[in-house]
Amino acid sequence: MPGEGSEKGTRPHGRVYAGLVLTMVFWGSAFATSKMLVLEVPPEVGAVLRFGFGSLLMMAILFRRSAKPIPARAEWGRMAVVALVGVTGFNILFFRGLSLAPASDAGMIIPTMSPVFTAMAGMLFLGEEVRLPRVAGLVLSFGGAVVFFWEVIAHAGGQAGRVWGDAALVAAAICWAATSILSRPLSVRIGAMPTAAWTIFLGSLVLLLVSSPKLAAVPWGQLSGRFWIVLAYVVIFPTVIAYILWMEGIRAIGSGPTTSFMFLAPVFALLTAAVLLGERPTAMQGAGGALMLLGVWLVNRPGEGARRGSPATP
Repeated sequence: MPGEGSEKGTRPHGRVYAGLVLTMVFWGSAFATSKMLVLEVPPEVGAVLRFGFGSLLMMAILFRRSAKPIPARAEWGRMAVVALVGVTGFNILFFRGLSLAPASDAGMIIPTMSPVFTAMAGMLFLGEEVRLPRVAGLVLSFGGAVVFFWEVIAHAGGQAGRVWGDAALVAAAICWAATSILSRPLSVRIGAMPTAAWTIFLGSLVLLLVSSPKLAAVPWGQLSGRFWIVLAYVVIFPTVIAYILWMEGIRAIGSGPTTSFMFLAPVFALLTAAVLLGERPTAMQGAGGALMLLGVWLVNRPGEGARRGSPATP
């Protein structure tokens, strides 16, 4: 019966939505905590430590819990692409951006720009519905980005490193949007946990190759106790647990609706950056961030069909 199917469909979604909110709490905190890592080690080393240890933990969980932990041969090509784009590419850009720009910049740029790029790709290449509110949201988000970056660009002479850092963070947001789209067929066919574990593992192997020259130069004995505590937190919560919940969200409700939850991440990102690092965005950046969040809400607002009960376009 329609009523029964609808009720059954909403029960797991409630659990998925709760998991995605928790993911945003973890990811919001990851901007400040990852910044704390690159204060003591090079960006490439921070990336490989976070995802290298995270991948080992995830593989251990996968082989313990899954009856079929190794995917079919046909899936490895797409897994390699997702790993290169979403793990290797994203993290090289993300940690490089963090080493040059404040964590609060990363906390505003990536969660707001990723859904925008995802929606743009969906409308341009995937046949998703083109509605006036979505187009208005895209325009508003990019307008907010201009306002957000204006102060940084206007003072580029004294903040050249920050400009390049923010540019790297925008590129990281593009990588994450591409990953959200590319990974959904995988998570539907082989499951969220295998998708997360194998893409992180494969991406971490490439990160290890990229970072190997700098790993040898790190003064490991001089790293602070705080560094190791923060690394443990970043590996377990924003990496392993959050990534599994994220992939489950993509599998269950689609890349577009899942990515829309990222509008919560800037709130937690700014809070943790203020508490842990003492960072305070300017009034102009706050206004630009508010415009970007409003644009993201418009982009991901359900259409008339979805509000009447028909499925939203993934």
